[in-house]
Amino acid sequence: MFSRPALRYTRSLAASLPRTRALLHTTSRKFDEKEKGQDVSAYKSSSDHSVSVFERLHKEEPKAVTVFEKTVANTKTSIYALAILLGAIGFASLMWSIISEMFSSVSPTNVFKMALKKIKNDARATAILGDTIKGFGDPHSRTRKRLQHQGYEVAGTDYLRVNFHVEGNKRHGVVLVDLKNTKKGWKTRYIIIQLEGFPPGKITIEDNRHETDVEDLPDIDYSDIAFEQEEEK
Repeated sequence: MFSRPALRYTRSLAASLPRTRALLHTTSRKFDEKEKGQDVSAYKSSSDHSVSVFERLHKEEPKAVTVFEKTVANTKTSIYALAILLGAIGFASLMWSIISEMFSSVSPTNVFKMALKKIKNDARATAILGDTIKGFGDPHSRTRKRLQHQGYEVAGTDYLRVNFHVEGNKRHGVVLVDLKNTKKGWKTRYIIIQLEGFPPGKITIEDNRHETDVEDLPDIDYSDIAFEQEEEK
């Protein structure tokens, strides 16, 4: 058993423990707040330093641009503008050609379809080429859909020439189609098949040159010509 003095010391020590804990807690809180205050002030000082350096960099006077640098910049701008303009012109012409071919009745594609239909309905062509006749464009192209065509002008009149290939189970050849823009619209001048292989030859599907080219003949006025009448004997 403890003696009375020892018991009183133990009781006083136990009574002082809560006060000691409270004091330690208060001291640690003050120490933490002090450290946080130092960190915030250090951060503010570093931030103010960085901001001041950034402001000093931006407050510096810009470097003077020389005449050569201005010329180079203007030249680059002109080149870019010219490239954009040429690209726009090329795109517009491409779209115009596509739209014109879609809505025109004399486009190479429409001429190809018209001529191939007439060839398949021609008895002589089916007898020489065969029953299964198919037409296609350039045989050296990947899809064989590229048609050889050329527009030309003679004496102020527009013409269109289209060439493509036909092939049957017997023979094959090259089709020549020529159209003329007459006073009554586009007319077919001729559709001719040049046979390839042996024996050589050609098949004339249609030839209207005696009608379409008659407009090119000069108009002769016979009203001023006096014809002599033969006297009866």
